[in-house]
Amino acid sequence: MMKLVTEQDLRAEIGGKDLRSYRVDRGTIVTPSARQYLSDRKIELVIGEGENKGATTQSVPPSREAPPPDPAPEPRKPRFIGPDGGSFTDKPEHLTHISGNRLVTKGHPRIAFRGRMDSLQSKIIELQTKAVELGNPALAEELDELLDFSRALLASDVTGRQVDDIPLLGLELDELRSMSHNPKKHFGLGHIKPHYTMGPLCAGLNALRSEVREVELAAFNAYYEGDGIIARPDVLRALNRLSSVCYVLMYRHLPKGYDREFK
Repeated sequence: MMKLVTEQDLRAEIGGKDLRSYRVDRGTIVTPSARQYLSDRKIELVIGEGENKGATTQSVPPSREAPPPDPAPEPRKPRFIGPDGGSFTDKPEHLTHISGNRLVTKGHPRIAFRGRMDSLQSKIIELQTKAVELGNPALAEELDELLDFSRALLASDVTGRQVDDIPLLGLELDELRSMSHNPKKHFGLGHIKPHYTMGPLCAGLNALRSEVREVELAAFNAYYEGDGIIARPDVLRALNRLSSVCYVLMYRHLPKGYDREFK
């Protein structure tokens, strides 16, 4: 059976001993944090066959008394804590920060969520640029509010602070919900049926709205703890608001006379 040696195993076995090498059988898996632990203490990792495995010291000629051992080197204070609790002085390439000095794999759901938020912000800026080019600086300014909100949302994931229910476009949460759920009442047009005739800006807003929906799914995967429990319901609520704002902006900037709607 293939053996596994972790940093915790080494700490328990070596403790404060003054060692020069540590031997493992060929085929034994030594975790990266365990290798880092040995390296920090200047203990050579020896891989080979035989029963003589584990902690070893330098051999001393029998004809003379062994000199007093050098004091054990002071291990460097670890800069990072890995996913399995192991410590690192240098960050491995396959890991990234999640908070403080804690590292997780780059495929962690929280990291995936942050990546989607970064993409969303890029798309907002892209649409702002297009709005200015097409002579609609008012839309660019409105989108600036969404950009600031999305940045605050991303920061809240890193810091753990709650996302406040602040007004967006001057509209409270209940107003946004009413407008997005009952547009006929507020805009005189039912739910928009997207079409190329709505123009590049409304098409861009529609793409932004669907992008926010994708970010919502990433947030759910990042924060769902099972049994119907969401660790950060404030984040999902904020993203739902962001989607509603994109939808309301579509109505505000539809070309005059656009009447395509879902019946």
